Amino acid sequence: MIFNLNAVPRNTVKKSDLNTLRASGMIPAVIYGPKMDSIDISIPKGDFTQMLKKSFTEVSFWDINLNGKQFHTILKDKQVHPVSRDILHIDFMVIAAEALIEIEVPISFIGEALGAKEGGMVEIVQRSVKVSCKANEMPEDLTLDITNLKIGDSLHIRHLPKGNWQFKEPDDVTLVTVHSLKVETPVEPTAAVTPEEHTTPEPEK
Repeated sequence: MIFNLNAVPRNTVKKSDLNTLRASGMIPAVIYGPKMDSIDISIPKGDFTQMLKKSFTEVSFWDINLNGKQFHTILKDKQVHPVSRDILHIDFMVIAAEALIEIEVPISFIGEALGAKEGGMVEIVQRSVKVSCKANEMPEDLTLDITNLKIGDSLHIRHLPKGNWQFKEPDDVTLVTVHSLKVETPVEPTAAVTPEEHTTPEPEK
């Protein structure tokens, strides 16, 4: 998925400048990449937020339009306020089609597990995986069919589709598993002790 985003140059010096910029509905950001100087920009908060919500399900590229020039980028990092959760700053990294990059790719789990129909519980352990590949050979998402999973079964990174990319984590990392629901074992009631059972025998004369 490719998002087109308009940006304007940014010339902020002090922290108060950044606060004023954010109050006006803009997010400070930077564009950087190989063989280029970093460029300070600002982007509309409303436009970016709407696009970001759509980007969670697959790998996304961001085409940043600045003064008539377009930069083909990926969202490399973002700073989020710990309380308000507002986005404070964004890093966009320019990539070339043949560039080798590492990126998190979402995993799409499809189907209904047999184990769930048997009363088990499906647990998604990991929803994305890091891959290394050329930018133009990157998978937009990776699909994993869980239909045949029974209680006690799991799927791992080695079960993901193969392509012109390498997974950066071991093949045996678990992605999804089906648990049986725990059934509490009834506790046997303790037999009541009668007073006679506590009677101390009389000593022999």
